[in-house]
Amino acid sequence: MARASLKPLNLPKGVSLTQTEQGYSVKGPNGTVQVKLIPGIAVKTEGSEINLSYSLKPENKAMLGLAVALLSNAFKGVTEGFRKVLTLRGIGYKVSLEGRKLTMNLGYTHPIVYQLPEGIEIEIFEPRSRDDKGWIADIIVKGIDKQLVGQVAANIRRYRPPEPYKGKGIRYKDEYVRRKLGKRAVGVE
Repeated sequence: MARASLKPLNLPKGVSLTQTEQGYSVKGPNGTVQVKLIPGIAVKTEGSEINLSYSLKPENKAMLGLAVALLSNAFKGVTEGFRKVLTLRGIGYKVSLEGRKLTMNLGYTHPIVYQLPEGIEIEIFEPRSRDDKGWIADIIVKGIDKQLVGQVAANIRRYRPPEPYKGKGIRYKDEYVRRKLGKRAVGVE
């Protein structure tokens, strides 16, 4: 068991934690996040400190670190929020946002329309100068639920993952795509 899970969590200013039937509700300046109840984990609030404990079963002991991580992510989400940045690369690719629909032209015969779930905001950053001709735009996915932000970013990336020969596709901002030489390099000696 990690030592970090034994330390009490500090409740940030402006954030409240209440117990519901399904788990816990964390409310802050950015909104409300629901954290599901983990069996065998007890949460006790004492002022601005939150202590977590477990019943004496091995499987409950393993879940204590998970409960600490879920509550910490909920606290960060309602105060700061989470964001993932995707980069769109490829000549002829386009992306636009119309209301709650993200429309992407990714080289298929039809445009792909992705309906955004509730709690997710999208920003599109298009570069003014085209020094890198392959870089089309950055898609910034923002929200207060860490799991939902990551899942939406993964769903968008799944439509056109980066390919290894030209590097075209949708990738995470800090993702490294290993490039292959292709057929031309085989004949050169």
